[in-house]
Amino acid sequence: MSDIERRFIKTVRDTGILPPGSRVAAAVSGGSDSLAMLMMLCAFRSHMDWDLYVLHIHHGVREESEDEAERVRATARLLDLPFVLKRLDPPGRGSLEAGLSRMRQEVYEAEGREGGLVAVGHTATDRAETLLMRMLEGAGLRGLGGMSYRGVGPVRRPMLRMQRGELQEYLRAEGIGWVRDQSNRDTDILRNALRHRVFPVLEEISPGAAGRMAASAEVLSGWRDFARRATSEAMAGLRTDGGLDRRGYQGLPRQLRLSVLWAICGRPRKGREELEKTDRWLMEGGTGSHAMPGGALLEADTETLSTTEARDGSERS
Repeated sequence: MSDIERRFIKTVRDTGILPPGSRVAAAVSGGSDSLAMLMMLCAFRSHMDWDLYVLHIHHGVREESEDEAERVRATARLLDLPFVLKRLDPPGRGSLEAGLSRMRQEVYEAEGREGGLVAVGHTATDRAETLLMRMLEGAGLRGLGGMSYRGVGPVRRPMLRMQRGELQEYLRAEGIGWVRDQSNRDTDILRNALRHRVFPVLEEISPGAAGRMAASAEVLSGWRDFARRATSEAMAGLRTDGGLDRRGYQGLPRQLRLSVLWAICGRPRKGREELEKTDRWLMEGGTGSHAMPGGALLEADTETLSTTEARDGSERS
């Protein structure tokens, strides 16, 4: 057993993300990260009694997509694993990247409906890139926490303690080639620009920078989860028959107040300045209606806070 394989199974055991006996779909694009993940899942398949199969999502946006799907199918056949191919129709409007991400998640949710899990190949390198992207966006704790071992729904990330370079070395040592997605060279995409222009400079200035940034993201993710629990507990303590107790709200620390407002308007990606304005309005005694990010409308009287349904059907108080 190699050192990297030991670290892989230690991560799986420490986090409990892929329990023994689980049905596990390995989401494999054919790139180095997901292919290395598949090899490690196979190495411990019998030991963990995993019901393992290969899931490949055909995005249909590049000419080489068909060849990549066939390469992943051939790999699954070589490993004697079941192969599932899911084809996506590219979204006709909006951001292509965001649309495909949403559609991938829908595939993952469908695969997990009967209790299965979906392992994806996100690495410490991805985690560091995500942290820097969120910092550039001015994100709060939720964004800075970035990727977690437990993703949305059935998604699990067993590779978050490993860096892309060492995974590629692992594959080379095993004599295994991987697909190189040429779209990852497009530096008009922020993640790619950071990967090819910024991180090489950071590594030159401070070798190991990406690994330390990934470790920082893991610490922040723990605090993010703590803040999420604290917000839920605060909201539970504020609930009344008519909404939330206003005096109780005003007695909370400012950051917790902002987290409560963020939760009741559906946790939108943007709108922190609007939430801060709403909080000041409430602390200064404002009453009546106040528009909030995400489309919710806050109703405030001297005793109670309540919201109408957000446009997207998100949380309400």
